[in-house]
Amino acid sequence: MLDIYEMPLFEGCNRTVAEKILEKHPGRYAVYEKGDFIALQGYPCKTLFLLCEGSAYARMVSEEGKEFTLDTLHAPEALASPFIFSTDRVFPVTIIASEACSIWILGRDALAELMEKDRAILHNFLRIISDHSMFLSRRLNEFALQSLSSRIVSYIERYGAIENLQETAFILGVARPSLSRAIAQLVAQGTLVKSGSSYDLDVNHHNP
Repeated sequence: MLDIYEMPLFEGCNRTVAEKILEKHPGRYAVYEKGDFIALQGYPCKTLFLLCEGSAYARMVSEEGKEFTLDTLHAPEALASPFIFSTDRVFPVTIIASEACSIWILGRDALAELMEKDRAILHNFLRIISDHSMFLSRRLNEFALQSLSSRIVSYIERYGAIENLQETAFILGVARPSLSRAIAQLVAQGTLVKSGSSYDLDVNHHNP
């Protein structure tokens, strides 16, 4: 299991100072299996989840029941970090284990004291939430401003070839038939190439 001091949050910190605070406010480890709920949308957010092993994904569900996968996160990663000090202090997303994973759970008071006593941890946390905010801005751009075809290309550029249409449709927040039609059009245009059951960018077409 990954040592917590190898996590990005603790990079460059004064370990002696951190250990004293963590003795006073001890965290705890939790283990989840694939498909387990780690946090639920709308529930209170009082702790920071540090993903030590495995991966998880963040999902949102609208009042109409429409589901949207916001992001997939891999260790070492902080889960839902921007929300712990928010005014509402609730999870705006549901976090689900996409494979077996282990998480170190740190209380809000402990995190606040760590940032007060160690500037490296403060700067690390600010960088983490800033990076998450930038990611959310890019996702908003993808879904509010880009066409489905552009989103498919952006997805492949980031994650690689599409291997599973149902899973990709879930991540992109569209119906599978809509995704299949858009991919077929991209293949016909020469933007994508099909190899077996996977779809990837046609390098010659995409980078003339």
